[in-house]
Amino acid sequence: MSARRTLLFVPGARPDRFEKAVCAGADMVCVDLEDSVQPQSKDSARTAAIKWLVTGGSGPERIVRINSLKTRAGLVDLVAIADASPQNGLIFLPKVDGPDELRIADAILSEAKCPLGMIALIESLDGVENVQAISTASIRLEMIMFGAVDFAAELGCDLAEQPLAYARSRIIHAARRAGISAMDVPCIAVHDYEILISETAAAKALGFSGKAVLHPANVKTVNDAFTPTAQETAKAREIVAAFEASETGLVLIDGKLVEKPVIRKMEQVLSAAKAAGLA
Repeated sequence: MSARRTLLFVPGARPDRFEKAVCAGADMVCVDLEDSVQPQSKDSARTAAIKWLVTGGSGPERIVRINSLKTRAGLVDLVAIADASPQNGLIFLPKVDGPDELRIADAILSEAKCPLGMIALIESLDGVENVQAISTASIRLEMIMFGAVDFAAELGCDLAEQPLAYARSRIIHAARRAGISAMDVPCIAVHDYEILISETAAAKALGFSGKAVLHPANVKTVNDAFTPTAQETAKAREIVAAFEASETGLVLIDGKLVEKPVIRKMEQVLSAAKAAGLA
């Protein structure tokens, strides 16, 4: 699988920006039909987004975020995508509160023989409460994303690292348990690189596999943070090789005992480096 360090959003009402977003260096590009599109522009944005998804092409993974399935617009989005039946890409479901939403989407896509995978955005109290069931509701589900802004508003807490740590950890736990990716919310301070760097480092430390971005200028910073350095990759390769050569299953490197849990972490480093084209 290719790297999934960054997901760049682009407004569905701005088709002139679609290809610019594709060229921005993000691993994934998501055309948004939800929050960034006014009600009077939903129909034209949907048409443009589906055309872009069906056209496909090389480069980053293509995604369309539909409106919530609890709305008429979301149901129309889903059926229109199923009818178009694009053969590659992902459909992004926002405001997912429970597993039934994924099952409905899966059933409609399956009926149309549309092979798209899915992403679920967890941004409500119910969503976090039900995230374990959501994460295993459909084999199409490939990623869970945390929506911090809506969640913080519903919880009544500050949009800050500490108050949201529990929700983030619960989402990562569910995703890892289900064997899928977990992506953090975009940094809304798109021109403050100190905040971007701090948020990205915190997301990586918690176990997220990537972080969404709202502006092309943020892509490289996030990509770099989630890409192992040459030194980290070389060290991981050295540790794995030493462990495999050991007859006892134990080895000391730099005075530290290396056991199987450490090897799993080193294998993750090598996998991330390979996905980024570095190993």
